[in-house]
Order: sequence, then structure tokens, then C-alpha cells
Amino acid sequence: MSRHAYPLSALAGDYARAAAGLALALPPLVLLPLNRYVFAVFALLAALFLLFAWRTLLRQLGPIEMSEEAIASLGPFATRLEWAGLDEMKLAYYATRRDGRSGWMQLALRAGGRRLRLDSRIEGFAAIVARAVAAARQRRLPLSAATASNVTALGIALAPAEA
Repeated sequence: MSRHAYPLSALAGDYARAAAGLALALPPLVLLPLNRYVFAVFALLAALFLLFAWRTLLRQLGPIEMSEEAIASLGPFATRLEWAGLDEMKLAYYATRRDGRSGWMQLALRAGGRRLRLDSRIEGFAAIVARAVAAARQRRLPLSAATASNVTALGIALAPAEA
């Protein structure tokens, strides 16, 4: 059994972005008389930044436990996916620069109608991906070309039929 969590240092930027967005969206709502359309725009922006802050908090409070049988997200909205029931695995890379040198990966797993998404900022991300790849092999799940390429970029070997 291994336990993985998002370090606070990895989430600090998300918290800062949420705070900055709220700092820009809330004052006009409270301090200025706005017509209803402008009010709606600022209210929507405030709601989006609040939702972003909420999701960041859930990441911080929801560590991941992984065993040979399952992977589980703990915390307020706990979910458990059995490796034996894995239906889908996707590993996507999102570039933040046009040349692709900077970015992050997101692992999306689905089993029995439940979903779990993790990004590469979590501690032990490569180990989680390696276990997911092993489960996908056992289940004979097809991996997309993008997923296979991203798995290889992490240094995880694929079986010849999957490459």
C-alpha cells in the first residue's frame, strides 16, 4: 500500500490564482452599483474562481492510496477503483509553451462507472501510472497513441503490441 498526496508547494500557485481571481471579481460586486449584465459577468467570474479554489482544496484534502488491488481517493468525496475492473486509462500531456517543453500530465482512470483524475504534481505520479499501465495490460485495454507516447515519455516500458 502506498499513499500519495499533492504537496502544498504544488498547489500554492492554484491557491494564488484563485485568490487573485476572487480579489478582482468580488470588489466590484460589493462596492459598485452595476447593471444586471455586468453584475452577472462578475458574479460568474467569482463563482468560477470559487469553484477552482474548492477543487484545489479537495485535492489537498484527498490523498490517494494505491495497492495491488485498487486505487482510492480519500477525503470528502472518496472514490475507489478496482484495478481488476479498469475500463479506461488515458494519459494526456498539456503543454504550457508552444514548443512543448513545459507542461503537465493528467491521468484519467475509469472503472465501473467511477472516474479518478490525477495530475503529475502528485507525489509518486510515475509509480501510479506504471501500476495503471500494468492493470490496463492485464485487462487488455487498448491505449491511444497519445497515451502510449506519454507513458513512454515517463520512462515506462510498454509491451510490443501496445507500442
